[in-house]
Amino acid sequence: MMGIPLEDRHKVFDWSNRMIGSDDPEYQVSEEAGMRAATEMFMYANSLAVDRKQCPRQDVISTLMHAEVEGHHLSETEFNAFFVLLSVAGNETTRNLISGGMQALFEHPEQRARLMADSSLLTSAVEEMLRWVTPVMYFRRTVTRDVVIRGQKIGEGEKVVMYYGAGNRDEDVYRDGDTFDIARSPNPHITFGPGGAHFCLGANLARLEIRVMFEELLRRLSDMQPAGPVQRLRSNFIGGIKHMPVRFTPEGKRNG
Repeated sequence: MMGIPLEDRHKVFDWSNRMIGSDDPEYQVSEEAGMRAATEMFMYANSLAVDRKQCPRQDVISTLMHAEVEGHHLSETEFNAFFVLLSVAGNETTRNLISGGMQALFEHPEQRARLMADSSLLTSAVEEMLRWVTPVMYFRRTVTRDVVIRGQKIGEGEKVVMYYGAGNRDEDVYRDGDTFDIARSPNPHITFGPGGAHFCLGANLARLEIRVMFEELLRRLSDMQPAGPVQRLRSNFIGGIKHMPVRFTPEGKRNG
């Protein structure tokens, strides 16, 4: 969709890891290294922008470079920032949700067996994985007017932090929020944001990617099991899994 050449995709993966994993010793050795990753990504975005201006293609980058709203085009800085947002948010969160969702199925074998027996539950299972894993931990917002929430006064202009994991287990919304239930309905989770202007731009694409991935994982690797301890990303922003050893029987051998 983005039009990033196949041979360059490992670069985006590496930049994402170094930017998001800036506090994890496996990816970073200094704050400067994280800044360097962001700079490299900005420079790469700029080179793609120049190419698409001259030779447009059927991809998102070309669309952004030639889009016009009320006579205005994206500036170089705006495009570079948007490219980083789409590239990092478009892979970091989804892949951590997939690994986290698989880990949830490992930890709740009765739910996995239920899903294996009834594929019609996959849509609700994806929504429950989104609620349960909540890859993005928090975002900060600025209060637009004075408000009182449960007796706590919050003034206009103050900064507030929204912890999505807490919201996704709110006892006022979920009677059993600490239970992983792939058939949960309704499931008004806020993993993609609570709505409005800040709702996740790629929510529907993420849902599709996750559903297709689990369709294939459950079909092709039906006997997949943990093969070692999970290593989690050291981060207070992204709830990620770095390494998750597994074992499985290849499809051909299983059917042979």
